[in-house]
Amino acid sequence: MDYPFLSKTKILDTLKQKNANIRKSLGQNFLIDPNYIIKIVEAIQLSIPQYSRMLEIGPGFGALTFHLKNHYDLVLVEIDRVLCEILNEYFPEQSIHQIDILEYIQNYSLNDFNFIIGNLPYYITTDIIINTIKSMKKPGICIFLVQKEYAEKLLEENNSISIYLNNFSKISKLFSIPKNAFFPIPQVESMLIKLEVFRETKCNPELLEKILRMSFRSKRKKMINSWQKGDELISISLLREKAEIISLDLTKRAEEIPKEAFYQLVNLISKD
Repeated sequence: MDYPFLSKTKILDTLKQKNANIRKSLGQNFLIDPNYIIKIVEAIQLSIPQYSRMLEIGPGFGALTFHLKNHYDLVLVEIDRVLCEILNEYFPEQSIHQIDILEYIQNYSLNDFNFIIGNLPYYITTDIIINTIKSMKKPGICIFLVQKEYAEKLLEENNSISIYLNNFSKISKLFSIPKNAFFPIPQVESMLIKLEVFRETKCNPELLEKILRMSFRSKRKKMINSWQKGDELISISLLREKAEIISLDLTKRAEEIPKEAFYQLVNLISKD
């Protein structure tokens, strides 16, 4: 059997039979281009050993599931009830959970998973990535399909989310995917990215988050002024003392500071 959901007509007819519609509120855009489906599958197979236990987030109609099910021990997490019914009909042998992925992470352990893949809805992309890599078994690999603009932000050197996530993982671009590879056609292009999750973080995540919140409060201000703008999540005098040790120029903006300098600063404070 070939994968059946490669056309707008097949998707809409299948949903109509179940008195359902595409749910824009869930950011549903289904991958229908067979060439890009295979390209993503090949990227997954190059990065993740065959027969590994793997979690798939938001499988939709099962475009990736169809090609991966015989090569991996798949567990599927899909929030949409109707899509879960369809997945059960086409992939009855698969373990399928009808639940929000963030609830799944809270209620089930990700310690079973070194490998996680998924087409992430744009409106909770950051929450999913952060909660996933903090909860999963280490070390591991995540391969996610996200909005291209968001992916490029993660790949940049200096912004708060990039610095935060690079504390947990090495992030790399795999390839871009055009809008017309999906139905409904989204407003922006997508990108497939890989996160190679470290066995251990480079520094304390909770402390790093506080420093980043203070440092990126105002993008146009010098970092010392940004620290002084709001509440002292960490003592400013302590931050200044440790910054001086590593020759961190506080007259620069946070965007001008290399991410490794933030990790150094956290590690110095953690030693006290």
